[in-house]
Amino acid sequence: MRVLHVHSGNLFGGVERILETLAEASDACAGMETSAALCSDGRLGDQLTAAGATVHRLGSVRASRPWQVALARRALTRTLTANRPDVAVVHSDWSHALFGNTIRSAGVPLVRWMHAADPGPAWQAWGAERAVPALVICNSRYTCRGSQGRFAGTPRAVCYAPVVFRRADRDEARAAADLAPSTVVILLAARFEACKGHLVLLKALALLRDVGGWEAWIVGGPQRDEERRRLGDLVRGAAAAGLSERVRFLGERGDVQSLMAAADIYCQPNEGPESYGMSFVEAMGAGLPVVSTDLGALPEVVDETCGVLVRPGDAQAISGALRQLIEDPVGRRELSRGAQARAAALGDPDARFRDLTDAFRSVLDEPLPRGSVA
Repeated sequence: MRVLHVHSGNLFGGVERILETLAEASDACAGMETSAALCSDGRLGDQLTAAGATVHRLGSVRASRPWQVALARRALTRTLTANRPDVAVVHSDWSHALFGNTIRSAGVPLVRWMHAADPGPAWQAWGAERAVPALVICNSRYTCRGSQGRFAGTPRAVCYAPVVFRRADRDEARAAADLAPSTVVILLAARFEACKGHLVLLKALALLRDVGGWEAWIVGGPQRDEERRRLGDLVRGAAAAGLSERVRFLGERGDVQSLMAAADIYCQPNEGPESYGMSFVEAMGAGLPVVSTDLGALPEVVDETCGVLVRPGDAQAISGALRQLIEDPVGRRELSRGAQARAAALGDPDARFRDLTDAFRSVLDEPLPRGSVA
């Protein structure tokens, strides 16, 4: 089965990690051949190409520049005609609005992979509604429930993301980081979006200054101006709280799996709902107990066998959960074992690839849904 993913490609986050995983594991994807059509050059296209996927470049596109949209649509039409994928998948309202009807006009079943319950900007949501998909895939039950009002009558499937766990050697990873054997490392690896809870974590860590033997690693690089400002505020906040020697801002890293292997706890205290949370599953796969907040899809991902969920925005509760895990290595090890088992059940590549393949196959013999075609 040939699957073409049509995507912007200018940022790198959970959606892009899914595409990378599909490309890397294409040989084991139950016959699923992954390719992509992207509107931006950069990290995603480079990594998909390195993983062996075919990447078609549609050219730079800004929706406010109609000539760029027209050129990209023509480029996509040529790609669809020359390569004839069995299905084409869009991952956001932006790509759905701009390219949904181009895909439908080419006679290729359109699949919308829904990664968030809330719609995008009004014009994007309106444009997406005018290109009715043959199937909606939701990344969690939370997203499925929250998006029921969209694309009414279109079949839906909930498919968790496949995760390929690359477990690094813990002793080697900790030696490379020059860690003392007893040091407990608290890790957060996420984009610098306000909803990811960086500020809450910093407040919680400030309440742990009396506890010895821990340090925190904050991993990720800002991708937008507002994220750069947020990072600057966090660095200054850590210094003002007297945490500069205990909180490391490690920037964008290509060795996150090694950092997870060296760490002991994953703490991402979201202030906004997570529609799924691949970073949580990856961290649990590395054996990290999770401390986070009871929001969005996280109750689907994190249970009492592998972590602790507290009220959103409650730095005191986050601090208390971290304190208990730092001071109780036996309990931490028990949750570590539970985290690995939970991650294996959620992200098992073979099972998740079968789910996706079954979902895609469900539309191959079905007529395209009725709807306007621009």
